[in-house]
Amino acid sequence: MRTSLRNLKTTIRCSVGLFGLFIASCSFGQEHWQQDDYIQESFIKIALEREYKETQHPKLIRWNKPIKLFFESDQGDASLQKELLSVHAQHLAHITGLTIDFTTSPEQANIFVIFTSYDNMENKVRQYIGDPERIRKALDEAICLGNFSRNGQYEITKGSIIIPVDYARRKARFLDCIVEEITQLLGLPNDSNDVFPSVFNDVSIDTYISPLDYLLLKALYSPHLKPGMDVKQTKAAFPKVLAELHANKDIENAAQRVQKNSLKTYLGD
Repeated sequence: MRTSLRNLKTTIRCSVGLFGLFIASCSFGQEHWQQDDYIQESFIKIALEREYKETQHPKLIRWNKPIKLFFESDQGDASLQKELLSVHAQHLAHITGLTIDFTTSPEQANIFVIFTSYDNMENKVRQYIGDPERIRKALDEAICLGNFSRNGQYEITKGSIIIPVDYARRKARFLDCIVEEITQLLGLPNDSNDVFPSVFNDVSIDTYISPLDYLLLKALYSPHLKPGMDVKQTKAAFPKVLAELHANKDIENAAQRVQKNSLKTYLGD
């Protein structure tokens, strides 16, 4: 009886259409983050806006060459840290098509991932990023730090990630720091509480990249988008991006595909 009543309520909800959300869910079997408009709006917020730097004329940024990671640790279990970093880096490579490898040579590296202590943060900022005062707000507010440089063609050329292991663990954000910082360094540098579910949402409980994050990464490295595109150009090109995502069934299958080679799957969470 309860099952029949539940089914009847669902039928009424879909037929009468009292709420648009229920219509979308029942008629199309889609989550809100699978809607084309939501994907585009989320992409603009995360790819073309900035968290700590106001940009009057934001442009799309991304890598256009292989990534070489240099790993350094003076705090905690270095072998575990490198293992977690490696799994997540290869997950990102699988999604984006980028080549991401480790190097033991600082001269060959273009992303430096530093695990250190909270007390040593400013020293590492001076060594790998520059004057701490230039990023004082981020240094004071953030649990972990990510910083990047780009060339005149809006291609990312260098990045640094600094994770204070003791502080991140104390805040229960150690895994979050690994996942979010390197993901953002691929060209999704902003955080927004309007984008959900996502690791780019500061009030979200997501530790691992979500199905929506998977779609944002696929969109970022779509051949229909180019570094240097502004908001207007990105919006004009985005229907082709969405068409490609639909043709490949990435939107339909994002919840399953995001788990392939993921850190979440690796850890059995």
